[in-house]
Amino acid sequence: MDSQVTPLQRIQECKENKNSFVLQGGAGCGKTETLKQTLQLLSKDYPKKRIACITHTNLAVNEIIDRVGEDYNISTIHSFLSSLIKNYTRAIHKVVHEIFTVDELENETKESSELVGNELKKANHDDYKKTYKKYAKLKYIAIGEASPKELGKREYDKAPDEINQTLNENIAELNTEVRQIIESKNHRRIRYNESRFDRFNDLSFGHDSLLKITSLLFQRYPKLGKILADKYDFILVDEYQDTHEDVVEVFLKHLTQDRQTTIGLFGDAMQSIYSDGIGDVRAYIESGDLVEIPKEDNFRCSEQVINFVNALRGDALRQEPVFKIRNDGTKETLEDRQGQVRLLYAIWGDSKPHTHSSPEDKQVYLDFVDKLIDLVDDEGGPYKKLMLTNKSIAGKVGFFALYKIFSDRYTEVKDELERVFSSIQVLDLVELCNAYSGSKKRYNFILTELKKSGFVLNKLEDKEKIVAAFEKITSGDLSIAQTLEIAFEKRMIRKSDSYLAYIERRDTFLADLEKDNEYQKFKKRFDSGVNTITRMEREGIELTEEVFNELKYNLKKEKFYEELFSESISFNEVINYYRYLNEECGYITMHKTKGSGIENVLVVLDEYFWSRYKFKFNPSSTEASSVFTPPNMKLFYVACSRTIKNLTVVKVVTSDEEEHLLTTFPDFEKVVVD
Repeated sequence: MDSQVTPLQRIQECKENKNSFVLQGGAGCGKTETLKQTLQLLSKDYPKKRIACITHTNLAVNEIIDRVGEDYNISTIHSFLSSLIKNYTRAIHKVVHEIFTVDELENETKESSELVGNELKKANHDDYKKTYKKYAKLKYIAIGEASPKELGKREYDKAPDEINQTLNENIAELNTEVRQIIESKNHRRIRYNESRFDRFNDLSFGHDSLLKITSLLFQRYPKLGKILADKYDFILVDEYQDTHEDVVEVFLKHLTQDRQTTIGLFGDAMQSIYSDGIGDVRAYIESGDLVEIPKEDNFRCSEQVINFVNALRGDALRQEPVFKIRNDGTKETLEDRQGQVRLLYAIWGDSKPHTHSSPEDKQVYLDFVDKLIDLVDDEGGPYKKLMLTNKSIAGKVGFFALYKIFSDRYTEVKDELERVFSSIQVLDLVELCNAYSGSKKRYNFILTELKKSGFVLNKLEDKEKIVAAFEKITSGDLSIAQTLEIAFEKRMIRKSDSYLAYIERRDTFLADLEKDNEYQKFKKRFDSGVNTITRMEREGIELTEEVFNELKYNLKKEKFYEELFSESISFNEVINYYRYLNEECGYITMHKTKGSGIENVLVVLDEYFWSRYKFKFNPSSTEASSVFTPPNMKLFYVACSRTIKNLTVVKVVTSDEEEHLLTTFPDFEKVVVD
């Protein structure tokens, strides 16, 4: 292909040949602008209603509408799929049980897990606990029966096969009962509830289940593929890498073979850092289902930053600076796109603390990292600091107490924060509060959400009541529990199945602990300072390590439940946490893939003891693009590519890593931290 042929011209060729395509472009390449141009190109020959453009968030929808106008069919992936299947409730009725029933437990084996001995036993007990909790939750939601607490490892290890068999029999019996309940309900009741939750009692399903149900329908009913192909000539998907693989398969594999529908994907495999997205579509490119169109422009970054991030990519795409037209009509020059990339490192002895190191050792290391950051901050700035975790900045941003109760129980705090707050509907309340008190008032959104919860705004008195409730929540210093109580009482949100199940599990767990004499003795000793197995042995208390760990786990869980719903955790801390995630302060998570450029970026290349990531330099590599494993490198790329002008990277390395670091990145400069 002639190198002078533009991506838009390539898209034109695909249009004429009815070939589906993927436009692949790095951060700042102008993918959204190309999407706009593609819409305008297609609309010349096709009615706009025959062209669908889908993306992932309402914010992204609004951004595209701002660029192309409201005449096009532009929606989120969830809105698009919902409109596609909503009238087929009879068909949904045949598959909806799949989102409510529980999969039976399958034992790990030495061959399947490569584990042996106690590690294999622990893995099987963990699987048992996860499955049992799903079973207990469904049993409570579907038939209103609470279940006893799952067996601890001591009891489980006495007869694991028998316990698993009994659980699977109970699961099969419950699944049958659930299917019968669903079959007895009128299929016309089934609906997508536009929330994060599935609701068994009213047979509605949430965001994730919408994707699953859509996939199941297309697999079972090929006619749907023909209907979709007949309805649209073009389906364009923005940020394809974040699209679930089942949805991509629907578009590329479940339309009729003789379809006339062209699928266009826009995105960047290098920015696929979330596990629930497809990541890349290389298999579809190699199979001929997609034509790959690279877009090598970069309208955002300085020349120096572009050269740096190009070296981080693991594919052949290499961006070049492309110059924008200024507001006064003049064009940028290369001189305008100059900046600086500074790579700084400091030496930390022979080995770093790890996840299981003592809190004291961890803190000494974190203080060292903070000193390196402060050293850079003092040299110029102001920087937006991009870090992997929240812990090191929680106190500065105003959610320290909130973070602490989660970190005291969990290792992967951010994931658990999202999971718990989603379950107990704190996320729903945060969205309402941000819509009410944010810089841009979103009253239409508030009214829509209130209507879903049963609140009807008929008269001035109703408005005054809801305004008073919002003021009390957003202006006061209420706890999380108090805030939820007001929200439910004033019908700002409605209690979901997920919330009710979470509270039931909490209450059952705490009640069981209250009656457990062995646990109560352990708790009293632990709180008095006898808080290790060695100290208990010195006191003449005989406990195996497994029993001690199980009792300690229960203690952490009890304290978590008590503190989360206590008066000591302010709802304002939750608001501060989400403002932080929304980039409304000087710190940003490295996981923020989609966002505008940032003038000066400071990337802190440290794991902060998060075991999922390893920014450890590979001694066998001399190429920047393979210095880390792909998930780590993609995250580093995403963070660096947010930079408009000046990028600074700081990294603490061990003495052994220094040589490998300088082999791969010879421009790293050593600094001394006092």
